[in-house]
Amino acid sequence: MMGSDQNKHKMKVEEFFTAYDQKLQDICFHLRKLVKQVMPETEEIVFEGWKNISYGTGESRADKDLICYIAPFKNSVNLGLYRGALLKDEKKLLKGTGKLLRHVKISDLNKIQDLDIIDLLKQAKAERLG
Repeated sequence: MMGSDQNKHKMKVEEFFTAYDQKLQDICFHLRKLVKQVMPETEEIVFEGWKNISYGTGESRADKDLICYIAPFKNSVNLGLYRGALLKDEKKLLKGTGKLLRHVKISDLNKIQDLDIIDLLKQAKAERLG
């Protein structure tokens, strides 16, 4: 049937996060709030296959269009920065060994340093959008 792809259910962020326990949901929603505070103009994309919520300049899966992501795991949540290797990370929060990708691993909502996360998000936004 023509147009059926357009009618397919698109998972909402809230639905995606409900698959995880409340502790992880709280971390995810807090990070989401920080991302939206710094980058209100970005698109929020649920990538079910990648098991993350990505934020970027459009509904593209291309890394060039993506800025950051929130990915819950069993015991922690990663805030990933697609070009994190290019950022100044004076607090040494970023982990990873990829060519560009870096992430902050968070396992406790009370240990999130909002100002440090906001600084990294602002850098990531400026690096991508100028």
